[in-house]
Amino acid sequence: MKTKIVTYTPENIIGESAKVCYASKLMEDGGKDITNQLVHGHGHLAVLRFAFVVVNIKDISRACSDQIVRSKHLDFLVQSMRYVSANKMQFIMPEGLDPNQQELMKESWDQAIKTYEELINNKVKKEDARAVLPMNTSTNMRVSGNLQAWMDFFKLRLTSHAQYEIRELAKDLYSKFAQLYPQVFTLKLYDNLTKE
Repeated sequence: MKTKIVTYTPENIIGESAKVCYASKLMEDGGKDITNQLVHGHGHLAVLRFAFVVVNIKDISRACSDQIVRSKHLDFLVQSMRYVSANKMQFIMPEGLDPNQQELMKESWDQAIKTYEELINNKVKKEDARAVLPMNTSTNMRVSGNLQAWMDFFKLRLTSHAQYEIRELAKDLYSKFAQLYPQVFTLKLYDNLTKE
């Protein structure tokens, strides 16, 4: 899996947005940025709706992308399977399989590609033939959302109950977000979200 931040709103915009609601408080504090205090001290997450992040995600399974698109308030563009040639399809191996299990998985994928190609050769449309492809077929996507929507994503996907691949993706993204927004995506918050 590979992730890349495409574009983002600078962190200071969160504090600037907060002035609409909390101008007197900001003046009392000498105009300092109270983003951390608002978000973590008061749980005032509305200010996070005025900062956005757009992310490219490559080489994740369809199973993982299905979990991402269940995140409310994020927006998605997902690679179409109709435009990927069978010889370019890749598969994501689940974690924790022993060598025999991995071999069984690979055999299944090889058979799926063979069946897919046979269907295409028999004039079945790609959008219909793709029904035989496994959930671990690799895909790429672009995801956009405000920081409150991303916060919801992290709350759901950083827990130990989340499936391994989506949890690893969430960890990777959280690390990148923490660099962009150190007052919002703190180590303390990360520890709370990843607790058993």
